[in-house]
Amino acid sequence: MQLLDRLALWLGRMTAWCFAAIVLIMVYEVVARYAMNAPTTWAHETSVLLASFAFVFGGAFCMAEGTHMRITLLVENRPGLAQLSEWLSLGVGAIYLGGLTFAAWRMAEKAIWRFSLSGTWDPERSGSTLNSPLPSYLKALLFVGCSLFLLLILRRLLPVRR
Repeated sequence: MQLLDRLALWLGRMTAWCFAAIVLIMVYEVVARYAMNAPTTWAHETSVLLASFAFVFGGAFCMAEGTHMRITLLVENRPGLAQLSEWLSLGVGAIYLGGLTFAAWRMAEKAIWRFSLSGTWDPERSGSTLNSPLPSYLKALLFVGCSLFLLLILRRLLPVRR
């Protein structure tokens, strides 16, 4: 197993724990809001960030594990068609992820490399009550996740000869 596969699998397993954290955060929010009449300002935004973080690396995880979606109806009984279908899906996936990676880089660059008139760093913020800079970090993570997924697809599309 290659380094990229191991990295994607590790990230996928680690980020899967984000969903457990979301459950705990939401339970805390419900208890705080309805039992103690003290709602939080951070629970919703943090939960969205954690879910986004997990989904960003989910595609690469599925590609590394070999569990990404396949349409088997057309290729079940036709082995030649299965290989063509695999190459076609990898090619289309590479084109799509190439564009998405480029767009994610542009969004991350604009969100993170922002400075105020006084010259201090001022990343994009959520605009919520919490007003955290987490959206700018998430855009950077989207670029990392798309890049990893694209590299995994390219590795399968263009196998290295030894």
